[in-house]
Amino acid sequence: MSSVRRALGTAVILAGFSLFGPASVAFALAEAPAIADLNCRDFQYQEDAQAELEKDRSDPHNLDDDNDGIACETRPKRGTATSKTITPAPVPTFKDKDCADFPSQAAAQAELKKNPRDPHKLDGDHDGYACESRFGEPAKSGQVKVKPVGGVATGGGDAVEGNGGFLEVTAVALTGAALLTVSAAGASLVLRRRAER
Repeated sequence: MSSVRRALGTAVILAGFSLFGPASVAFALAEAPAIADLNCRDFQYQEDAQAELEKDRSDPHNLDDDNDGIACETRPKRGTATSKTITPAPVPTFKDKDCADFPSQAAAQAELKKNPRDPHKLDGDHDGYACESRFGEPAKSGQVKVKPVGGVATGGGDAVEGNGGFLEVTAVALTGAALLTVSAAGASLVLRRRAER
């Protein structure tokens, strides 16, 4: 019987700890002051944030983002003549230029050369020359850049072909056709006369 009592007593004590242990911890936490979450904007000076970091090096407020031991490095330091606020550099704005904005084709060409992606659309036909519609093609360009296909020869500077040019070939073909026609007419006439005899 004494072993049963001992077991029951142990069970009651364990039940008491299991019930009252968590409750006492919860009461203790409720009595503890709430920890305010801080960030760098809550400190006027870097030294104040550094003092807060020194209180708890585990950095529960994440005041030392880069883990170098210095809290809130962007905040101004005490004793500086003026507290500097970091202002971002102004973002350059894109100023669109048109051919009318350039005094000459060379100036427009220089702008196109600076950025061949042509954000200003100075080279509408993508042939490498800027503002031809306003200034005309540069004087030193000479020939056309793209040789036309299937048309009259444009004088593209190619070497003359070995079998003659277009006019020579046409003249030979027409002469051959005329001789063939005369020969066929003559043969037909001879055959008709023989048939009549």
